[in-house]
Amino acid sequence: MTYKQAALGDTLRGRRVAVVGGGVGGLAAAVRLACRGAKVTLFERQPRVGGKLNQRIFPHPDRPDDPPFRFDTGPSLLTLPLVLADLFFAAREDIRDQIDLIRLDPVSKFVWPDGQSFTTHSDPDAMVEQVRQLAPQDVDGWCKLMRKGRGIWEIAGEDFLGHAPEQLLKRPGPPWKGLKLLTVPLRIGMHRRFGPIVDKHVKHPRLRAVLHQYATYAGGSPWGAPAALLSVPHVELGLGGFYVKGGMYRIAEALVGLAERLGVDVRTSAIVERVLVRDGSAVGVIVDGAEHRADGVVVNADAVSAYRHLLPAADRPHRPDAKLDALDPGGSGMACLLGTDGRFEDLAHHTKFMPDDYDAELRAMFDHKQLPADPCIYVCASTRSDPTQAPPGCENLFVLSSAPSLWGGGERVDWSDNGQAYRDRLVARLEQFGMTGLGTSVVVEDRFTPPRLESEYAANAGSIYGIGATTRRQAFLRPPNRDPKIANLFFAGTAT
Repeated sequence: MTYKQAALGDTLRGRRVAVVGGGVGGLAAAVRLACRGAKVTLFERQPRVGGKLNQRIFPHPDRPDDPPFRFDTGPSLLTLPLVLADLFFAAREDIRDQIDLIRLDPVSKFVWPDGQSFTTHSDPDAMVEQVRQLAPQDVDGWCKLMRKGRGIWEIAGEDFLGHAPEQLLKRPGPPWKGLKLLTVPLRIGMHRRFGPIVDKHVKHPRLRAVLHQYATYAGGSPWGAPAALLSVPHVELGLGGFYVKGGMYRIAEALVGLAERLGVDVRTSAIVERVLVRDGSAVGVIVDGAEHRADGVVVNADAVSAYRHLLPAADRPHRPDAKLDALDPGGSGMACLLGTDGRFEDLAHHTKFMPDDYDAELRAMFDHKQLPADPCIYVCASTRSDPTQAPPGCENLFVLSSAPSLWGGGERVDWSDNGQAYRDRLVARLEQFGMTGLGTSVVVEDRFTPPRLESEYAANAGSIYGIGATTRRQAFLRPPNRDPKIANLFFAGTAT
């Protein structure tokens, strides 16, 4: 599988391109452009690249000579490593020389208050056996859903990964291919909702909860997200979920190393204040008060925030504030980084502590824009696969729970008060689940709330995904990678 990238022309040799943002999308774009001969300058506002894929390091306060606590602050699971491999291949390098992948099986462990547990597996036989133990009457329905997800992926996976939607109908070929593409939305379930399809096939409430949580991977609720998201469990379980040895931040380190070897000028702590537009074309950026001219601009930032803060309203009449305000950013969360003195042996690499009523949690976040009373709590303990990520005998716990974004009522959550209170509630709940002594074992910690996501990463309304898949329309009709009105302006990232 190869991926045709949006480009400024047939050849880019000697062309100057400014990339705004050093997240994974910006680094990947810089690599692709440099491979085609462009002279690329990448500007990252933070002291280090990676965007939300980042890392925090803390020494043990009583054991400073021991290895430190290392926390990945963004994605904790890698799927589709082929995409990264293809990127390195384009630069005539082998990604296996840069990062080591560990395939996880089991992928995740689910635990309920009464002690019942359920694990997801990439091994299909082990996965079916887990379903059989929890809900034997739902084995056939589960298998049908997995086949549906695989079918959706086989229909649309390569097209949607390798092309922006606006490119698909412009690809060369006979007219019947274009007509076939027009049927793709129907065949992948774009016009059907995720939750009702799941509920039609499986009846056990806990098995439904396991499946419903996949809709949140795209920032949406199962009742608003499209059925096309059935491809997500297929990708995670059927194609595999991976951890990167040394921490997920190794991906960003490998990408920036590749970019620099290709001649990309990477500038950190460089704040882009504006994208320059002249006569309907992007011609550069203003960085820390100085103009930096370019033949094209790629913005790897939250698309809604980028339009709002980097482009004056006069330059974007097709993206007025009212239209931006109407885009639901989807859900957010609060992440607590807890370094503990002591281990909790019952944890898997990924453990999800489930409430009795998971639907109530989802409705609190998506419908009522409130903190859930009894949230699902996700705990990543990467020391299960990589002991180097914490001092000996310690844990580096990444604890994540749902929270509303700062939009449509979510701004009513006072995080100056609720941040600590919510953290304490999560710790107390985890202790009830059997993590006895968690609160007193914490020796280092940090916390990310929606306001911090908004301030540090310019995340739209402090959300995780920028634009949530809260409706079928929002899941597919996002801002395109190529701005339709401003020439030579491109976007990369999760909100496109």
